[in-house]
Amino acid sequence: MMPPTYVGETGPIYIHERRPIEGELRECVLLDSVASQANRMEEALNQRILAGEDPVPTILVDQGEFGCNSALEFSHRCFDAWVEDALLDGAAFGQSESYRQLASVVSRHTATPLMERFPVGLILGCWASRRKNPQGTTRIARALTSEILAVDAEPGEAPSSKIDRHHVSAAIRVYESADAGQRLTLDPEQAVKNVKGEPTPFAGGKPSEAGYGNVTPKRAEVGGISMGYALQLAVLSLPALRECRFPHDGASATERDVAGRVMLAALAIRMLALQVEHGYDLRSGCLLVPREEPTLELVGRLGATVTAWPIDQIDAHGLLATAIDAGREQGLDWSGQRIELVASEAQLELLRQSLARVTTETA
Repeated sequence: MMPPTYVGETGPIYIHERRPIEGELRECVLLDSVASQANRMEEALNQRILAGEDPVPTILVDQGEFGCNSALEFSHRCFDAWVEDALLDGAAFGQSESYRQLASVVSRHTATPLMERFPVGLILGCWASRRKNPQGTTRIARALTSEILAVDAEPGEAPSSKIDRHHVSAAIRVYESADAGQRLTLDPEQAVKNVKGEPTPFAGGKPSEAGYGNVTPKRAEVGGISMGYALQLAVLSLPALRECRFPHDGASATERDVAGRVMLAALAIRMLALQVEHGYDLRSGCLLVPREEPTLELVGRLGATVTAWPIDQIDAHGLLATAIDAGREQGLDWSGQRIELVASEAQLELLRQSLARVTTETA
């Protein structure tokens, strides 16, 4: 298996730790982080929202030639800079009354603005990090977390090499070409000259550094792992959902609060089920296949499993639809509402200049 790599002091590394599993400390390696799992669930849900299958409120940003993107696709969700600086009716969304209400949800007890405009933020968490008053801005912790671990993991070995279709001698020198239409040249007279008038070698002067010829096999810095099995640990905190209240005109109602909590729980279950439906092809060299049907367990207050349901026996889409209908009767209406924004000219110019620079740097 190939886990994700992270930057270490001496090069790429994997995240190792010992976890207590089934009463024993086991050697584990992280296969998919909490943040990565959240992104996968958001992507799956976003597809269903845009297709009209799940009428969950969301925020969209029309970024012109760069596509129309959902707040579910941005790293800070509804409080991302791409959302905050986009335009609503010609003015920055971050200056609007709608955004002010979103950014003023100081606790789950006043969750109505998020519930009506971007309820995923109550499940996966959100933070209005650029607001100047940290005590008076929205900072909601995750109610749903998930991660995937490799259990009984052992480090592997992998070679790094390349065999070219043609034999290219390593003794040949290559130089940076003075011709803007060419990457390199073998003629020193046609090369870019340094301050001493000498030809400038291309990437050290070796053909292999320019992509030509063989690369001598060597040991890769990270060579993957072997493992006993992979374990997905997903937790939906019902205590966190119980904190959610949805006051209307400053007044709370128990029936509305309970209906809203059920809507959020059903949405979280839908997101977990969608991930199972999409499968676990996490990255190159890391395709996972469940050995048994993924199961939801209801854990009681003393830590014991009260009951359990295999995912394939749950109609998560129907469950969510039923919860939405019940919530509508209590004044919580999810009808596929969308706040539609347009990227500002400054945002578009930032994207255009960045694209031009990347294109120039890779030419």
